[in-house]
Formats: sequence, C-alpha cells, structure tokens
Amino acid sequence: MRNQRRTPLLAVAMSAALLVAACSSGSDGTPADSEPEATVAAGSDDTAPDDSAPDASAPSEDAEPADTDASSDPAPLENQDQITSEGEGGDVDPATLQPVAGGEIDWAIDSDGTGFDTTGAIAPGSIRVITALNDSLVTLDPNGGWQPLLAESLVPSDDFMTWTITMRPGLTFHDGEPVDAEAVRANMQTFKDSPTVGFAFGPVETITAVSDLAVEVTMSSPWATFPFSLYGQGGWMVSPSTIGTNETFVGTGPFMLESWTPNDSARVVRNPNYWRADEGLPYLDAINFKFLVEQTVRRQAFDAGDVDGYQSPGDTDIIDFLDDDEADVWIGTGGANEYLWLLNTTAPPFDDVRVRRAMAHAIDRDFIIETFRSGLTTPADGPLDESSIFYTPSGYPEFDPAAAQALVDEYEAEVGPILFELTVQPDPSVVEVADVMLSFLADVGIEGSTKEIGPGQSVPLAIADDFQAFSWAQFGPPDPDGLYVFFHSSGGVLNWTNLVSADIDAGLDAGRVTDDPEARKAGYAQFLTALGTEVPMLWIDHLNGVEAVVTIPAIRGIGVPGVTPEGSPTLPMTDGSFFSWSQVWLEQ
Repeated sequence: MRNQRRTPLLAVAMSAALLVAACSSGSDGTPADSEPEATVAAGSDDTAPDDSAPDASAPSEDAEPADTDASSDPAPLENQDQITSEGEGGDVDPATLQPVAGGEIDWAIDSDGTGFDTTGAIAPGSIRVITALNDSLVTLDPNGGWQPLLAESLVPSDDFMTWTITMRPGLTFHDGEPVDAEAVRANMQTFKDSPTVGFAFGPVETITAVSDLAVEVTMSSPWATFPFSLYGQGGWMVSPSTIGTNETFVGTGPFMLESWTPNDSARVVRNPNYWRADEGLPYLDAINFKFLVEQTVRRQAFDAGDVDGYQSPGDTDIIDFLDDDEADVWIGTGGANEYLWLLNTTAPPFDDVRVRRAMAHAIDRDFIIETFRSGLTTPADGPLDESSIFYTPSGYPEFDPAAAQALVDEYEAEVGPILFELTVQPDPSVVEVADVMLSFLADVGIEGSTKEIGPGQSVPLAIADDFQAFSWAQFGPPDPDGLYVFFHSSGGVLNWTNLVSADIDAGLDAGRVTDDPEARKAGYAQFLTALGTEVPMLWIDHLNGVEAVVTIPAIRGIGVPGVTPEGSPTLPMTDGSFFSWSQVWLEQ
C-alpha cells in the first residue's frame, strides 16, 4: 500500500494525438469486459476476456503456413503513436529499467465476479481475475495475428477441415497435474458441449487426443480462423478434475487463486512452478483485486492511496492523469469495444425494423462522444472500426430527427405508441448516458424507461432473452471471425438480439472458410451492410481512447510488448484494457 497522494488538477489542455489513440474499453460503456471475442463473457456495461507477427501462422519451422490473418500486410492493432503519461516528469528513462522480482499491489477492477466455471458464461469481474491465473493456447501479436502460447504449434490441413494442436512438453497445472493432450481434449470437449458457450465451437465435430501431446480437431466445414477462438475462454485450460467448478480456478498461469470473497475482493499469489519461471516470470509476489463497481469510487480509492492502480477510468480521469507526474495512464492498443444497445428483435416494438431505424436516426452520437467521452472516442456504425482492413461503411442510419419522426408516425398509425424498457447496470456514468439517449428518443415520440440490475446479472439476462433493450459494451475482436457466434443465426443464446438474416449468415460464413483476404473482405462487407440495414443494435462509439488503466509510476510492465518463448512479440494490451500480469513488476 502506498502513501496518500494528492488529488490531481484537471488538465486544461490535451494532446490532439490522444484523440486518435487506438485503445480499448471505456468506463462509460464499461468494458465488455471484453476479453478476446472467443471469451463468451460479454456484458451490458461490462462483458467478456480476454481474449502474432505477420508470420504468426507458421507456428514451427516445418509447419504448414496457417496464416489466418486477413492480409499478408495486416493493419497493425498496436498504435505506435499511443500517448500515455508513463514516466512523465521523471528523470529515469523507462527503457533503461530492468524488472525486479517481489512486492504486491492492490488493484481495483470494475465489476465483481460470480465464479470461475469455464464451461459457462463468465462474469466480467471473474475474467479480470482469470487473466492473472491462466494462459491461453494462443496469444496475439501487435499485428493482430495469433501466436502459439501454451500450445507449441497449431497446424491446419490444406482445406482447413482439420487442425492439429501440439502442446509444449512439461507443462503442469497449479495442482501439478500435466497439461497434456487428454487434458486439452477434456477442456475443449466440455466447452463444446456447453449449452451456453458451446456455440463458439460450432464447426467443431470431433476433438481427439492422438498422442501424449497432440490433439486433432476436425470440422464440419472449413474454419481457417480457428486459432482465434483459442485466445480466450475456448483456449483456457484448467486441471481436468476442476472442469465445471465455480469456486476455484486451477489453471496454468503465473498466479494462483488464494482467496475469493464475492462482492469484495480476490487475492492471487505467485505460482512457483510457472512454466516460464526460468525466464524470471512472474515478477510480483501477489495481486489483491478489489471489486469497486463505480468509476468514481475507483478514482477516489486511487487518490486516497488505497489502491495502486485501476481499470476503466473515466474520460476526465484520463485527461487529469496525463498531466500528473504521480500517475501513469495506459491506453489499450488492440482494437476497442463498442458501446451500444442490444435490441431484442423477437419482441415488440423491436420486431419491426422501422422502430429500430427510427431510434438510430434519433440519437446524436457526436453529442454523446463530446459530452461523455471528452471527444476521446469515435462514432461507431458497427462492430469494426476504420482501422480494420475488413471495415466497410455499413450504411447505418445517420442522425436525422426528421427521418426518425416519419418512421415513428408511420409505425404508430399502424400499431400504436412505442414504449420500451432499457436494462442497465446502476453505474451512474452509464445511467447518465442512457438518460440522454432516452431523451433523444423521447423527442421523436419513443418513450423508454430504465430497469437497473445488479452486478453479474447482464449475461444471464441476455441469454434468457429477458430484456427489450440492453445497455451493452462488447466486440472489437482482433479478427472479425470473433463476431460470428454473436450475430450468426446458429449462435443460439449468444446471438444476443435473435436477429435471423440470410445476408448476415452468408457474409460471416464467407469470412471464416478461407484465408484469402479479398474473399474474406467481401464476406464481411456483406455482413456489415446487412447489419446497417437491419439495425439489431444501436451503435454509439468505438471506445478507443477510454479503455485504459491508471497506475502509480512504480508499477512497470503494462503497455510493454511481451514475448513468446520463441521470442515473438505479443500485443501489450487488448480491447477491454487486458494485459499480461506475468510481466508486471514493481519498482522497489
């Protein structure tokens, strides 16, 4: 615990470069606690984890090329011009510092967990803790490709109908059990069989241990981007005897779960048998996670010295701390989540596309960005932003109150008044944004009310279709195939809005069956155009610029690229401001 620090002054100016910094997950939309998209914990105002250099697709020298990135020259996910305040005002060049072992830190996260069962939809707070407890089968590189991590290699057949995953020898779980082919098979099979998250493995037909360390996965249709599904929850491995348990997590990562107190905290301690211990990892002795749901409470705890860092700062926090020598700001570099509203398209009034389009026309996204994000984010017209090589303008309705009013008048003449209920988490920053959006809708005759829910309820309610509209934040995947299960009609309970569209299905199918970049881009253009026409979601902004963490200057290793055992660089921070705890250290 550090000494009490002064409260920073509000910065009067901000670098224009920050306005375009590519980052992740905001406090006002809150992260989808977006792990990688393969992690099926997504959430209203929170959501899912996780979750490879240009040649990341070639896991070993003799492996067949398996580049599942969209182009031989992919658009980098890491923004080399990222603005942070790290080291600002100091006399020491951070690049000259060498990591040291020891120490523990107190860390505030934006939501509580509900447990650690990897076979179900996982609450955002749980994912925040799991990132310290586990490594995935693959990781991401700064170019948005994948690299083997726990796995030694992943090699496809020529037609992408079969993938062979070979594990590194000598890996063990926290309980000493081997991370062998049978353990991997058991984890993946249980994940596939899950009624809630198994849709993420939709094309998978069989999972077979073919040797002590090799698993063969066969598909019902070609899946060229399969490794991306193993970056998040689908690639988390836990000791076989604990699969499906909720109160503990026996994984493979740099830290082990010592305690978890629901609605309060979790403590993780160094794993002395970590598989990368010979590299000196991890550096920290322990991390004390504190569950502080409200952004203002996290800020107050940091200012008082009660925590050493926190995730999901507010936009004003970011502006304040960029000019504060006593704090460092790290902004995500791996895409960004989007703030949006889910609309249940199977229930009135959102079963009528006229109502959905009227709502999109009625909401001024630029006003919300300037008012609630300090201009740090960018307007969204879908789940991909313009930095993606797969991006195509979707034709999403522009702000046009007159067009909105015309659609409302037409609908009301045939059906009657438009009334709905918005489900939202009781975070004041989120409720404030929702209230302004509701006022825009009221201006054109659409009347909405709010229903506040408690932490951890968002995913179960969405899965049960127990909502009309839902304040939400998610997406920003490293590869758009990560969107498949949330938009395709085969996604089951994870197709949040329940929309069934032949064009959306066809576009997503075309994007996953091949590694040809032009064919994939054409498929995603079809998908995005259909999404812009059908409007199953109200898109507000890409949370690039507000998905960040704030720390005391003594915390090092955040925002710094890691390396795989083979020396390939890894992405410093993903959407949702997730990073590798194994390389974080405390300046003594």
